[in-house]
Amino acid sequence: MALLEVDDVHVRFGGVVAVNGATFDVDEGTIMGLMGPNGAGKTTLFNVITGLQAPTSGTVRFDGKDLKKVHPRLRALGGIGRTFQRLEVFGSLTVADNIRVAAEMRGIENPARVRDELLDRVGLRAFAHVTADSVPTGIARLTELARALAVSPRLLLLDEPSSGLSEVETEDFAVLVRSLAEDDGRSVLIVEHDVELVLGLCSQIHVLDFGSIIASGTPDEIRKDKRVQDAYLGADEAAAAEIEEAV
Repeated sequence: MALLEVDDVHVRFGGVVAVNGATFDVDEGTIMGLMGPNGAGKTTLFNVITGLQAPTSGTVRFDGKDLKKVHPRLRALGGIGRTFQRLEVFGSLTVADNIRVAAEMRGIENPARVRDELLDRVGLRAFAHVTADSVPTGIARLTELARALAVSPRLLLLDEPSSGLSEVETEDFAVLVRSLAEDDGRSVLIVEHDVELVLGLCSQIHVLDFGSIIASGTPDEIRKDKRVQDAYLGADEAAAAEIEEAV
């Protein structure tokens, strides 16, 4: 069953088309990927889903409800959590307090318990009392993820979550995200330039180029799609090479 429905969404900034007729569903308990070169419209789509950007036209539904008139804060409280391409942690607060503040905003009865559970689950216990602006980028990414989880989202949007993570941290992150879907039943929509991470995590992938979805399918189908290889060859030779090597 579709938890999120994106239907023919367009976003224009003057004469620039950022998103051009995007249509896709995210089912409950699944991990779906959005791939594409820089400037393809991926983060703009995230902003539309979370209410930070109004679409020029088209519809976004969450759990069957049209989100057009729903404020971003109410979308978050209603079950949509996200991380950001550009880190958005509370730098002056400790890692632990970043998580607790989110739990308190959600109105959770025991925010300290939620904080402690997430510190352990995400692997942040050793950094609990360090201010968020003092930790490495990878740890800050995980702090942002834990904070998003503190509001108990049914749908989690992850925007470049592995940026700044080491290879080992990325592997651990993949295990964590998979457990969010398989064990918790959460839906995950991930934007990521680490091609192998997306291909390894997602059951379905949509590829954007110049605002349009040019390919959709399973990881195997995406690996073999000539349109995807051409899009990456035109903008990111390293990513294109990763796709070609995976075929």
